[in-house]
Amino acid sequence: MDEKRIIWKDKEEFIKMHIETIKKSLSENLPKLPNEELPFMEPHLRALYFEAYFLMAEGFYNAGLDICAILLEITVKEKLFMAEISDDELERLDFGDAIEKAKSMNLLNDEELNFLDTKRRDLRNPYLHFNQIKLTKDIYFPTWKIPSEQITPKIIDLYNRVNKGELSEADARKELIKGIKPELMSSKEIRPIAITAKSEMEKQKAIPIFLEIDKFVREFSEKHFKPNQS
Repeated sequence: MDEKRIIWKDKEEFIKMHIETIKKSLSENLPKLPNEELPFMEPHLRALYFEAYFLMAEGFYNAGLDICAILLEITVKEKLFMAEISDDELERLDFGDAIEKAKSMNLLNDEELNFLDTKRRDLRNPYLHFNQIKLTKDIYFPTWKIPSEQITPKIIDLYNRVNKGELSEADARKELIKGIKPELMSSKEIRPIAITAKSEMEKQKAIPIFLEIDKFVREFSEKHFKPNQS
């Protein structure tokens, strides 16, 4: 009977390694993120904001973008609730419906509505349904096609040379594609490219997107949620 595969064997060692990984991400990402306390907003909105904040800080970009989209949706619904739309009705509204409802009631201006609708299309729908092909559309990577009759013997030879210490793993990868002209391909041609493309895209774009949403949410909260001082 095959040995059961597990994620970790030594719990303390696993925790130690994970903490080091998180520490590295925090060191890189915290300086890129806002350090000013939030304006007044309801506790459930603050909780969502900081979920997104710490996911970004720790490098969990996909999950962070998911929460960013949810934060925007719940922010709009909070404004609708303040306009006496019941919780029962709000539960039946998706993000797009909530934006349309706010528009029909003249609760938000055109700039706010346009921002929300853009983020709904760019984040909420593709990330909610994990449409990685759509998310990575028009992102191309160099690829090398190795003839099928060559691939197995070539890999076996390189594997043996690495084991003997004749080549490093990096050198073996170079040898594998030596003499082969690269071609640019996207996830449309080779589906597994989508995972690499999506990951690289998120590393570059996730925090800038979060900063846009952070600015919007702060300004929105100051305008719509600030307690009446009179």
